[in-house]
Amino acid sequence: MIKSIFIQKGNTGELIFYKTYEDLFDIKLTSSFLSAIFSFVKQTLRTEQLSEIEVGPFRFIFEIEKLGNDELLFALFADRTDNLVELRGHLKEIQTQFLGRFDETSLTHGFDGEITKFKDFEQNIENILENNRTLISEENKKAIMNIFEELHTFSVFVVSSGLITQTGRVVISYLEANVLSEIIRLLEGRFITGNYQINELISLEDFGILSLKGIDDHFISVILFKETCPFETSLLIAKKFSQRLRNLLM
Repeated sequence: MIKSIFIQKGNTGELIFYKTYEDLFDIKLTSSFLSAIFSFVKQTLRTEQLSEIEVGPFRFIFEIEKLGNDELLFALFADRTDNLVELRGHLKEIQTQFLGRFDETSLTHGFDGEITKFKDFEQNIENILENNRTLISEENKKAIMNIFEELHTFSVFVVSSGLITQTGRVVISYLEANVLSEIIRLLEGRFITGNYQINELISLEDFGILSLKGIDDHFISVILFKETCPFETSLLIAKKFSQRLRNLLM
C-alpha cells in the first residue's frame, strides 16, 4: 500500500509537494532523509541513477527529472511487498502529469518556497490511482470470464489462465499463487531493465509451458499449458485467445 508521495528539488532538498496516506514519519525528517540519500548517491557513488531502496518492511521508489542545472526528485513510499512494477507505473505517471502541469521556472530557479500552489495536484494523484483501480467494466468482465471458461473447455492442454496488466496487476486469475508470483517477478525484472511492455513470451517452466501475450498497451493474457503440450499448439491457442480478448477490450 502506498504510504506517501514526495516531490522535491534534488540540488537543495527543498520540498515542493507531498501527499501522505499514513502518518508514519515526520514529513520534514523524511524529506531530509531523501535529500541525504540523493546526495550520497551523487557524491559518493558518482552516479545519479537512484531507483529504489528498501528500509525494513518498506520501500522507496525514485524517479529523477533533469531540469536545466537542477533536478526534481520524485519519491513514492510503500510497503516492501507491493508490486514494484505497478508502483513504478504510478510514479512515472505522477511525474509526467506534474511536469506537464507546472512550468519549469516555478520548479527550479523561480521556486520561492511556497508549496501551497501545488496542493491541487493531489486531485491528479487520486485520478491516477483511481484510473488504475477501475480497469474493465463489470459487463466486460463477465464476457471475459466466459471466454476463459471456453478456453479451459476447448483444450485438454490448458492448466490455468489469467488476465493481468502490463504492470502486473491481476484482473482475472485462475492461476496458482506460485505461478502468479513467478510472473510478477518476471515483469519486475524486465521493468527494471527498461522493458516496460510484454509483446509475447513463452517459456518452459517446472510447472508447465507458460505463455504471456500482450493484448495491447495495458493488458497481458496468460495461459499455463501442460508440459506435454506441443509448442506450436500452445502458440496457436495463445494467439487465438488473446485475439478474442483484444476484440472485446478494444
